[in-house]
Amino acid sequence: MSRDRQSGALRRQRRVGIMPISKLFAAAEDHDRIVAFGADHSHSWLAFRRDVGHLTERLRASGGRRFLVVSDDAYAFAVALLAVLHAGAEAVIPASYQSAHLTDVSKTVDALVIHGNAGADHARWLPILIAGATEDQPPLAPLDPDNARIVLHTSGTSGAGIAVNKPLRCFETEVETLEALFGGPNLHSVLATVLPHHIYGLLFRILWPLSAGRPFATTTIGSPNALMAALATARGPVLISSPAFMKRALTVLDLAALRGLLARVFSSAGPLLPNVAVAYNRALAAPVIEVYGSTETGGIGYRSVLQTSEPVPWTPMPNVGVRREASGGLLIVRSPHLAERNWVATGDRGSLTPGGRFLLERRADRITKIEGKRVSLTEIEVRLEACPEVSSVRVVALTEAGRETLGAAVVPSFRGWTKLRESGKRALKDDLLQVLRPYLDAVVLPRRWRFVRRLPEDAQGKTNLAAVAMLFAPDQGRICSP
Repeated sequence: MSRDRQSGALRRQRRVGIMPISKLFAAAEDHDRIVAFGADHSHSWLAFRRDVGHLTERLRASGGRRFLVVSDDAYAFAVALLAVLHAGAEAVIPASYQSAHLTDVSKTVDALVIHGNAGADHARWLPILIAGATEDQPPLAPLDPDNARIVLHTSGTSGAGIAVNKPLRCFETEVETLEALFGGPNLHSVLATVLPHHIYGLLFRILWPLSAGRPFATTTIGSPNALMAALATARGPVLISSPAFMKRALTVLDLAALRGLLARVFSSAGPLLPNVAVAYNRALAAPVIEVYGSTETGGIGYRSVLQTSEPVPWTPMPNVGVRREASGGLLIVRSPHLAERNWVATGDRGSLTPGGRFLLERRADRITKIEGKRVSLTEIEVRLEACPEVSSVRVVALTEAGRETLGAAVVPSFRGWTKLRESGKRALKDDLLQVLRPYLDAVVLPRRWRFVRRLPEDAQGKTNLAAVAMLFAPDQGRICSP
């Protein structure tokens, strides 16, 4: 489809109302309605149904029961996800596309279902063939939302990643909540700066648009210039973004120009800095909606920050209960977005405010977020301590010049000290980073390094993390290498 025809087609009236993902192919649809669009090509409902049906048959024929879905292209991701579920298999979604992580997770599945180059070096992969089917496949029966399951991965507090297994019912319930809270006739298309394999991207960029009949962009926006180019051809677009992107884009974008171009902006994967939120909210026609939740719990609360004078509490989503544990101050939740209806700890400390709202304080575990990406400090320590050059290590979160980063304080082994004397700090640091790169996104790798003879301890002999953080102060000498 040409760019002009695509732009015109995106202006058509979308489907009215929410269609559960489990019944997506059960109702009659306009075959020409656009499901997803790219810079020079779009995918109609007919093409989507055929692509899903064609891949479903291939997956059934393979005999597999668990498939790892890997694609940066949001349309291909949606095709693969729906095909896996309709094939009666579990859809497994990785935490990242780092090679070592994919290798680890691929050991738990029958095959990788991939599009593009991500994961293509793995032996057991099935390509997602887009526009590969020209004829209708057998009808796709409705799914059982309690038996169709999606498995997501995220960082664990013990150092090993954890798998979160949820029935499709949880995602459908959350999509209904999002549409009830934030939907509207002025929301016509979906753009995103976040990838589809995290729960935020999966819900807001794939499942919600599919259920609501809103076309979504196939590619992920990576820069402010790319955002402006995408806005030039979209009508009533919703932007699914993150604090990291919005902070970087703040000094580049013409915020006044955005007022008439964006129907709504969502931000998640961490709180927006208050000054960043206020800057956008003074310019945009509708305030940015920040969403708080996790892979384990799904969405918990939302807010919009209109002033910086005092903290703005979060409002729980409908039917989500939030309490505070008396001992330790952990926030616990009970939610229809959870697989079980029990109270579950969030890992965040917080406090309750009048009117049933709540404030977030700090993490109670050793999970942190860098540029919106969740990372386990314990995982980094475990992987570094497995190196023969390292005796012990502690990793801490730092804030420098308004930017979040990580610092690694390392006690080298005899071999490590030898490397330091013979090759220098940079060589040892590079060796240690090389160990982490196959597992972690580049943005979460430690940027500050300190090599010490012993880690600071408190009176009980435990490592004092506050004192470890002080090792990275500017006056601590040249051994603290950036």
